[in-house]
Amino acid sequence: MAISPPDIVSPALYAQPDLLHERMAVYRRDAPVAWVEQEPYRPFWAVTRHGLIAEVERQYSTFINEPRQNLIPREVEDRTIAMMGKRTAAVRTIIDMDEPDHRKYRGVTQQWFLGPGVARFQGRVEAICTHWIDRMQALGGECDFAVDIAKHVPLSVIMTILGLPEEDSAFVLRCTQQLFGASDPDMQDGAGDYGVTVFHELMGYLTRLVEQRRREPTEDLASVIANGLVDGAPMAMLETLSYLLIATTAGHETTASAMAGGLLALLQNPDQMRKAREQPAVWDSTGADEVVRWVTPIRHMMRTATTDYELGGQKIRAGDGLCLFYLSANRDEEVFADPFRFDLERASGRHLAFGIGNHFCLGRLLALTEIRALFKQLLARLDHIELAGEARPAQSNFIGGLKNLPVRYRFN
Repeated sequence: MAISPPDIVSPALYAQPDLLHERMAVYRRDAPVAWVEQEPYRPFWAVTRHGLIAEVERQYSTFINEPRQNLIPREVEDRTIAMMGKRTAAVRTIIDMDEPDHRKYRGVTQQWFLGPGVARFQGRVEAICTHWIDRMQALGGECDFAVDIAKHVPLSVIMTILGLPEEDSAFVLRCTQQLFGASDPDMQDGAGDYGVTVFHELMGYLTRLVEQRRREPTEDLASVIANGLVDGAPMAMLETLSYLLIATTAGHETTASAMAGGLLALLQNPDQMRKAREQPAVWDSTGADEVVRWVTPIRHMMRTATTDYELGGQKIRAGDGLCLFYLSANRDEEVFADPFRFDLERASGRHLAFGIGNHFCLGRLLALTEIRALFKQLLARLDHIELAGEARPAQSNFIGGLKNLPVRYRFN
């Protein structure tokens, strides 16, 4: 069945979260697996219920990642196909890969992102949070938390882990925002090519990095990736660059979105702000996960059916694309009690913001560590904080959060 209204894919709609959630609720209730034909995208099945998304994700051989990872305008896909021969020829990240390659390439960095690996960076994460909270205090009582603080904390962490020079931070941030904000006019530099120009700029930077780390390896994640082995052989340049691309960009943008969105949720829910202040241990248990559920920085991912399959009463055909709407799943009334309530002590950890199955987010523990460290320090040092203007969400249906979060505050 084709769904015309309600629209849940237009990037501009993601700047109107209340309307977006209202429409997603209609899908969950009336058409949890719905065939959508809406330009500028190729038709796809919209999957909006938690259980159905989990069903798809767990069957990774039936629903594969290649060749379509997210909703991209048909014109952009066609241009890539004409230039490269297929939709994803320009990159091949672990997000793009299916088994058995996914597991092999994931293993190159897995030890860096498991518990002991992340624990090595705990002190550095704490110090970075302290630095940026000091910076917030120095700004004199008002700032744009999304732009001035949240964007920089996880960026500083990933730059440190990768071993990249601090002076390159502004370049990496600009590239990341333009790539992930390709559908938002405010994020673009006028090229009008849906991030193609900045993509090549960043890949050139990463190529030079790989060449340097292969000549002179150091004790950082960039060296691990540049010299990574799969099946006993060095990774090809395409896979190496793609690996660094996802580590350099997604490794901070999603966490920054969670931080800004988490502060807004606290400001809009005074009872939870009090709880966070009076019970800081809540961040070590359920608080950080609730922030991630609430914000869901990755709004969707795509899968492609390899065979006919019945899902939620609908006949999926081999070759059909499925769009998994995690933002909808994380408000699913069948899974979460009072899902539209922000609750730092929410008992359920079943949200899908980190995915599920074999593509479960490799950076989950690092992201939660950063969120915990920032909010525990920030709320301990603040005497008062309030909104000082309008919070502005990004126009992005893929990865997004707040473009602006103006706040007024007073430190202890």
